[in-house]
Amino acid sequence: MPISLDRLKVPDEFVLTQEEVITAVSEYLTAQGWTVQVETQAGGHDLAASKEEWKAYIKCKGSRGKRQQEGMVYDNNQLRGNTGDQIEKLIRVQGEAESPSLFIMANPGLDRMKWIVSKLEGGLDKLDIIRIWVYPDRTIKWDFPAHLLYISRSLGIEKN
Repeated sequence: MPISLDRLKVPDEFVLTQEEVITAVSEYLTAQGWTVQVETQAGGHDLAASKEEWKAYIKCKGSRGKRQQEGMVYDNNQLRGNTGDQIEKLIRVQGEAESPSLFIMANPGLDRMKWIVSKLEGGLDKLDIIRIWVYPDRTIKWDFPAHLLYISRSLGIEKN
């Protein structure tokens, strides 16, 4: 359910829609030498990217819907639901993905969102799910399982 920013105990630092997250991630990966394709099928991942022999599947979410009025954001329950949706979609694509593949969830780098995801980090690492945090200035920060460090460095992905 949407909630007014001013009703949050600590208002979000910024607001990004899913579309803004998709655009920022796509532009970033393209600038890093990836070939990026926006997926048009509803219900799956949002972006498919490739670089060298690697393929990446990315599911993006925002902190508010594009049709919500200004000043409204998702409440914590919706953010948790969105996180669950991302994980489910990425697990589904893992079963059908080409090898070698990366599985990435991309979200606004909000403290609220990072707190929700931090409670799942151990499981996400075991599932090889990488996290991308997007900021309004199009800065991208990565959070990935330690066992993927070598692969991430070889692809030009640095943990910030």
